[in-house]
Amino acid sequence: MIVGFTSISFRLVIAGTICTFALISAFDLQDSRGQDAPLKKALSIKAKQDVNYERPTAEVLEQCVFAKTKNPAGFVVHHNSGRILRRFVDTNGDNKLDHWAYFNNGLEVYRDLDTNFDGRTDEYRWIGPAGTRWGVDPNQDGKIDKWKMISAEEVAYECFEAIRSRDGDRFNRLLLTTTELEALQLGAELNRDVAARVQNAIKEFSKMARQQKVIDRDSKFLDAGNGRPQLMAGGSFGNRRDLVIYDQASCFFESEKGNQIALGSLVRVGNVWKMIDLPEIVNFNTPLASGGAFFPLPQYGTTSTAATTVAGENLSKLYDQLTKLDESLAQAKGARVQQLEKQKADIFVQFYLKTDDPKMKQNWLENLADSVAHSYQQGRFDDGLKYLEKFVASQKNSDGLDYVVWSSVFAEYGRANSTGSSQQREAAYSNMISSLDKFQKQYPTSAKSADALIQLAVHDEVNSTDDQSTAIDWYEACLERFPNTKYGKRSKGALTRLKRGKDGLSLTSKRAGGQPFKLGETNSEIIVLHFWETWCFPDADIKELARLAKKYKDDVTIIGCNIEGPNATEGTKKFQEFLKQHPEVNWLQLHEPGSVEDSPLAHQLGISTEPAVFLLDGKGRLIESNIGISNLEREIERQLN
Repeated sequence: MIVGFTSISFRLVIAGTICTFALISAFDLQDSRGQDAPLKKALSIKAKQDVNYERPTAEVLEQCVFAKTKNPAGFVVHHNSGRILRRFVDTNGDNKLDHWAYFNNGLEVYRDLDTNFDGRTDEYRWIGPAGTRWGVDPNQDGKIDKWKMISAEEVAYECFEAIRSRDGDRFNRLLLTTTELEALQLGAELNRDVAARVQNAIKEFSKMARQQKVIDRDSKFLDAGNGRPQLMAGGSFGNRRDLVIYDQASCFFESEKGNQIALGSLVRVGNVWKMIDLPEIVNFNTPLASGGAFFPLPQYGTTSTAATTVAGENLSKLYDQLTKLDESLAQAKGARVQQLEKQKADIFVQFYLKTDDPKMKQNWLENLADSVAHSYQQGRFDDGLKYLEKFVASQKNSDGLDYVVWSSVFAEYGRANSTGSSQQREAAYSNMISSLDKFQKQYPTSAKSADALIQLAVHDEVNSTDDQSTAIDWYEACLERFPNTKYGKRSKGALTRLKRGKDGLSLTSKRAGGQPFKLGETNSEIIVLHFWETWCFPDADIKELARLAKKYKDDVTIIGCNIEGPNATEGTKKFQEFLKQHPEVNWLQLHEPGSVEDSPLAHQLGISTEPAVFLLDGKGRLIESNIGISNLEREIERQLN
């Protein structure tokens, strides 16, 4: 059934750029059949990543129907038999499409998502029959930077494709990161061995992929050959936590010169499986270069820390149950999904109760909270929040419960923001604000409470035009409780801006070239501070600031405050590359990486949202906070006159 029609103008992302898709013109017909322009335009938009979805032939196109929807606003394309082909919608009501869904045989298989609602896709999800992959693209360049979810079988496919396309970046994002390795809490010797394997894989992959002659562009992936996962028990061989792994993992492909890849060891980190070894194309006349890292094959020997036995029967059975349950969930529909999600939560609870190691216990607690909250947001576990509430009550004052409650705080809003009406979203947001207040009172010393206080402060600051006293109270509470944290530093900067901004602000930083800078060095009548990262500095803003810098060069100083993050080294590299690609950005630029979370430059004024633009007079006195770039010229003229 197609819900009510509307006529709203949307902005779409096509091939990484922003363009306008006006439903009030080309899409003004309520139903358009066959080769009509609205239908052809809708079907011309392609998924950003490689996925098998239905692409109608000319004959099938004649049987297709285009229709606009109201709740959520957007449009759908379906066959007149009712089989849906596309659904593109605006989930947050800002008149910009942010959710592009693609279907195959009537089942949804893939989504492009704009989760921060800035007009550009930043997440890609394969779902249903297409698998479980969930890729994240923070810099919004159309390429996946890391995996938020990926199965061991899909890792095998990604590795094969990386070799076939000789794509080092695609392979590297499958490898265990330094942070993830630390979280595994391996024994010292095994930790060194795994780290060395990962570094060798990074170093040697491009050479291996380039020199191998077995996999070519005509080769096809067939299947993973991992068998059953293995458990490496915590508390043995120097390891502090249980690990779920595939040692000696492999996959099969179709080629004239070979058919198998040895993937080495895979280890599960949350919802992601990671590789640690350089893959090897199997030649049955040549032994493999290395055996598994965790349960080495006899011909490769063992290290003193290598595990030779698995854990006790109870946890092994739980792992088996979890594996089978995940397989069932992949095929389940309707009410059966709700039942299985509850069973999955029950298994996580059992892991939590039967684990003695404090860190591992916390890990299972977080797995429980993340899994249930995510399932609730997706409409797969409608009683999920009640389940978590009962669990917290049953554990009374156990350590780590603040994480469970924190996950629940955002789950309701996340669900309403994805599928709810505007009224439901507003109600969920109000509930979230109330829940944040309740959380910081219930867990006053929790690190999450610092985050809660900041969010409460930002909410009141943005929603109060004149009286900022409530926002100031929140910032002061955060600074008092968490003075040496990033939240305390942001609060201190925000208090400086709110309480002393009218008397004059001070700002010290580093220029793009590394030279020191002080705000008092400027001699202009008006100063514009523009806090930005590359992801939130579109061409339209660049052109407008360049025009204003040229037009008002004698009266206005524009100061770019780049806080590219979160990684300092990568942030500086991206910032420098951006300036090379945009020579028109020739006004003064300051640079201290770390994003709003960790940049000392952002902390000085308590920046919490981006982009942020402040208008000051020549003495550093605050005139306007968070003014839009499109409104700058009007305010500049008003001040000059």
